[in-house]
Amino acid sequence: MKDVQCILELKSIVKDFPGVRALDGVSISIRPGSVHVICGENGAGKSVMMKIIDGMYCPDEGKLYFKGKEICGHTINESRKMGIAMIPQELNPIWEMTVAENIFLGREPKSGLFVNFKKMNADANTLLQQLNIPYKATQKMKELSIAGQQLIEIAKAISMSAELIIMDEPTSAIADHEVEILFQQIRMLKAKNVAVIFITHRLEEIFQIADEITVIRDGKWISHGPVTGYTVDKLVSHMVGRDINDHFPKDCTVPIGETVLEVKQLTQDSKHGGRFKNISFNLKKGEILGFAGLIGAGRSELMRAIFGLDPLTSGEIFLNGKRLKIRHPNDAVKEGIALVSEDRKTYGLVLKRNVHENISLVNLKKFVKRFFIDDKNIDKEAQDMKELLQIKVSDFKVNMGTLSGGNQQKVVLAKWIIGNVKIIILDEPTRGIDVGAKAEIHRLMCKFAREGMSIIMISSELPEVLGMSDRVIVMNNGQITGTLARPDFSQEKIMKLATSEV
Repeated sequence: MKDVQCILELKSIVKDFPGVRALDGVSISIRPGSVHVICGENGAGKSVMMKIIDGMYCPDEGKLYFKGKEICGHTINESRKMGIAMIPQELNPIWEMTVAENIFLGREPKSGLFVNFKKMNADANTLLQQLNIPYKATQKMKELSIAGQQLIEIAKAISMSAELIIMDEPTSAIADHEVEILFQQIRMLKAKNVAVIFITHRLEEIFQIADEITVIRDGKWISHGPVTGYTVDKLVSHMVGRDINDHFPKDCTVPIGETVLEVKQLTQDSKHGGRFKNISFNLKKGEILGFAGLIGAGRSELMRAIFGLDPLTSGEIFLNGKRLKIRHPNDAVKEGIALVSEDRKTYGLVLKRNVHENISLVNLKKFVKRFFIDDKNIDKEAQDMKELLQIKVSDFKVNMGTLSGGNQQKVVLAKWIIGNVKIIILDEPTRGIDVGAKAEIHRLMCKFAREGMSIIMISSELPEVLGMSDRVIVMNNGQITGTLARPDFSQEKIMKLATSEV
């Protein structure tokens, strides 16, 4: 007998892909007016489950009921018409279209046979103002950051007046103040009796917003209950099947050496983006230097310029006292500087290629022997990296797109540290990966620092910044507003600096 108090029910759902069972008899009930958080590591089956609800996949076994009616075999368009909206984990905006066009895609207001652009832009601007999203309806999506694209997806879902909204990692690329804006909207949706399915790897968010929690692991249902029945340790234990005693295993005994990198008065004018000005800082051997700030502070743009991806207007960069001229990423790589981008799937990996090819990507010259690529040597290095970084992959010939987020991030790290890397810039190193993989990435950061590598870490997660950094530089509006040593760390001080002017 179906629960008439539930807006959505999944009954014994099974989904198989070649060689793997993604979901194995999962049953979940979602109540209207509640936030139901689905927890699990990468690869647990969360996103597959959401895609089944949304109509992208059809289950191999089991049944789905929406408002008491069986909906198995429905399409995405039918989901929207029924009142189901989804913010996907992998964003896919139409770059050359405007914010308004992306929000109302397929639902454009018409005047006769033609789109009423004036009304569409006005409606979009009203929505953006209500959600405190700092963009204009007429801006093109290609002008927005990843965080901006995420906020537009959130606005799009809310604009649909859906009865059930699925949010798959909606906060993975947005800052704390934007998360609070989202949570305010979720509370408003709850008051209107809208059900929200929420997926996040940020544990602190779960206890802020959840009413109920369901944990799945390896495609199987593990536990369910009200959020009051869980602690962080209990939740982590259910998710990973083991205890993780230290989420931030920072080794404060690592000796901090002499200055290896120094930048002086770096500026980017408006002609080239104008995202930062008069930036000066240094980085020492063995140090983990954290960069904190709100979205749009200019942190990522600064690191892209140091790496040679974006132009600098003025300023100087020194490595071990030698002035560098970095006009292209190749110049940075030759000097032993690496950048792990916040968007690993666009800038860090070739998803349609296999692990073997991705790991060798940066260092192909190293593997060339008499004009031919030495595949055996690549496989040997890849095996070493697999053991060092604990990459969970059965075969180096598997497609990168099939790996979990945590394992993809480890492959990005592997391709860099095969070379002679002295400085590694990690932009949101744990974005979109689960708690177990996060702990492993943090462990590797400590290992690299202990071996003398210097690390710059950009993170929007304040617990990560506080937990892993030796020093923290805070930016706002393209300028440094303060630097904190580890004994002076606090969330309050960082947030005050992140919202202060120079």
